[in-house]
Order: sequence, then C-alpha cells, then structure tokens
Amino acid sequence: MSKVQIERVETVIVDLPLRRQQRFAAIGASTTAIVLVKIWASGGIVGIGEGCTPSGPWWSGESVESIKLNIDAHIAPLIIGRDVFDLRGISAEVDRKLFGNPFAKATVEMALLDIQGKIAGVPVHDLLGGKQRSSLPCSWPLATGDPGEEIEEAKEHLAQKRFKLFKLKMGFLEPETDVARACAIAKALEGKASVRVDPNESWDEATCKWAMPRMADAGIAMVEQPMARWNVDGFARITAQTKMATAVDESLCTMDDALRLGRMHTADLVSIKVMKHGGLTNARRIADIAIASGMSIYMGTFLECSIGTAAGMQLAATFSDLPYGGELSGANLIAEDIAVRPARYENFELQLEEGVGLAAEVDEDKVEALRRDRSRLSIAV
Repeated sequence: MSKVQIERVETVIVDLPLRRQQRFAAIGASTTAIVLVKIWASGGIVGIGEGCTPSGPWWSGESVESIKLNIDAHIAPLIIGRDVFDLRGISAEVDRKLFGNPFAKATVEMALLDIQGKIAGVPVHDLLGGKQRSSLPCSWPLATGDPGEEIEEAKEHLAQKRFKLFKLKMGFLEPETDVARACAIAKALEGKASVRVDPNESWDEATCKWAMPRMADAGIAMVEQPMARWNVDGFARITAQTKMATAVDESLCTMDDALRLGRMHTADLVSIKVMKHGGLTNARRIADIAIASGMSIYMGTFLECSIGTAAGMQLAATFSDLPYGGELSGANLIAEDIAVRPARYENFELQLEEGVGLAAEVDEDKVEALRRDRSRLSIAV
C-alpha cells in the first residue's frame, strides 16, 4: 500500500444544548461543547473525531478551548505530511512535543483511525482487535438533585425501553441528603432497574465508611470514585470493606496508573474513557492491563455527542465481558446532535452501527448552525 499522507487538519468548536440540566459534583450545566476535528488525507479521504469534556475543565484541566488550541497550534503542524498509518510514530512524536493533554490527542487519533478504517474498508473495532458484541447496556445519568423528579425520569426511560441502568450523580448536596436521595431512588426502582452512584471525588474515607453500607443495604449496585483521585490507598481499603462493587475513574488515566491500581486492587471495576486515556488504542491497552490484574471493565462517558459515542461503541464492541455495561448515553442527553445518524438506543442498549471507520457522518448544516464562531483555523501542507 502506498503512503497515505495527512494533508490538512481543521477544527471547530460546536455548542450543543442539553435536554435538561446536568449536575456534577463541581458544576451544573444546561449546555455542552465539543471540538469537531476533520483530517484530510491524500486521495480526498476525510476522517472525523470529537473532543469532549464534561462541560468544562474541572475534570482534567482541559477544555474545548484548550483542545482546539493545542490541535491547531501544536499537533497539526507535527502530523502534516505523515503517513496516516504510522500511528505509533505520530503518537510518539506528539508525546515528545506536547506533555499531557490526552483529550486533544484522543480527538486527533480518533480521526486518524476513522481514515484508516475508510481506506481499509473496515470498522474501527476491527483495527482494535475485532468485534465481540453488537450492543452495550447503558446507564442514564440522574442528576437534577430532586429524588421525586429523578424517579419519574427513570420510570419514563424504563417505559420507553431506552435505559434500565441509572447512575446517580452525587457530591453537589450534603452527604446525608445525597445518601438519603440515593437510597430513596434505589428503593423506588427495586426490581425494575439497577442503580449506581458517582460522588466524583467528593467524599473522604470517613464519609465512605458510613455512607456505603447504607447504600449497599438499599440495593445500590456500584459506587464510582467516591474519594479524591490521589487517595488510592484509601480507595483500596474501602473496596476491601464494602459489599458494593467499586469503580475507579479519575484515578485511572495512564498505563502506569493501571499497573499501580491493579497491583493494589484499588477497585473492582475501571472506567474506560477514550478522552482521558489519550485515544482508542491507549484505552484498549489500559483495559487489557486492568483485565490482567483481575479488574473488570466499565465503559465511561464524558457526555459525547453521537460522533464520540460511535467511537466509544467501536471500542466497547471489542470487549466480551462488561458485567456492569457502560454509560455511553451522552448522545441521548444532547438536544441537538451533529451526526447524520444519531446514536440508537433500543431494548435498553446502545447499538453498534454498521459501516467503515467510526460508522458515523457529520451533518454539516447542523455544524454550521451550532458552531461557536465563523473563524475556523485550517492547517494545510
């Protein structure tokens, strides 16, 4: 196969409204934003990628603004003229010149894999090891803070057969109120749905010691990252003590993290997210380390639109065992998507679309209507 060169990179920030306010431990948001990247390769082939943060830089320090800037000013000039199939070489060069910034790197890698799949005529999951599943059980975020509203919201999704897994966002209320809210929701949905919770690093170890037994007794199945990301020793102690499954998210970003957490068995599950790991290939490597350490895989989200959701589903398709499913549900929370074919949630599961590359296509009219500004920066040979 002759060399396929990267010729041009273009980015744009797109602002997307949400169907309702989404609350995290640190912020609340009624809109989100993504960075859409397009990469042109020789022969006129175009790859697409989505960069997404959870409504701001509070999670990792990266924002859509920094993602766009780093791609435009630092990554694009490095990759122009490179062979689109030299992904290891490109990644090594970018890592040498740009420390950290995994979200920006993941956005570009997503588009490069989309190009590779289009050239080879295969979906991205074939480039990552092959398809093991065609759908993913997904959880829906409950995040208004009002248990009555959240119970009704969950029942609506159950009736429409969209979601029967629900993850309660916590940390923006006092722990006593938050735990009572979680227990009330779990009791109301008992026998109908699985409830899990995510305090987003809001609790200390002492709070976990009294909160988690109460939630376990109420039937809550899993708790994700209740303590600060640095406190992996405390997390390991809590995991050893609780009846609930524990999942690590913020504490796990790199392969080094995976090795350390695996040796300690810090948690029962690891939340795999394309953005925080710096791309699909790194995410697959980290998942393999976790599996080899005896931890299970959980597919996490940063509330991507249907483009990023398609990429996450391509990765999820390569996992045979996902005992707690995942939460690639952001596309259903977004009120206006930019994909020609929005993500499909049927019979309580996200469906893998047929097609090459990411099996996703951008609706250009929607992008033009929702883009943040009219001054896109294009880097070319």
